[in-house]
Amino acid sequence: MSESYCACGVNYTYRELEDFLLNSPEVLEVAVVPGPEVCGEVYAFIVPREGVFNPVRLEMAFQSKLKSCGLKGFIEYRDSLPKSGTGKLYRRELMQKAACWQR
Repeated sequence: MSESYCACGVNYTYRELEDFLLNSPEVLEVAVVPGPEVCGEVYAFIVPREGVFNPVRLEMAFQSKLKSCGLKGFIEYRDSLPKSGTGKLYRRELMQKAACWQR
């Protein structure tokens, strides 16, 4: 998996979007992966922080950020992210999940 994407002639990294989302007090963990086929499409898998979670506000902020980058995106809220025993994130598993989503 490439660690970056190109939108509107500018290169970005998925980490930039993850950092943006992690700056929200509502987000405990996040992973952003590319869309399966459509260029300029990303999927964010978010573990919300209990007690302060507002999905409408978070969705609006994320969509605004994506629009400024020339991207479209989707969010899935989860109880946890798939990880190995040592804590390494299984991005491929999330990419497979994103490939199954209906648009």
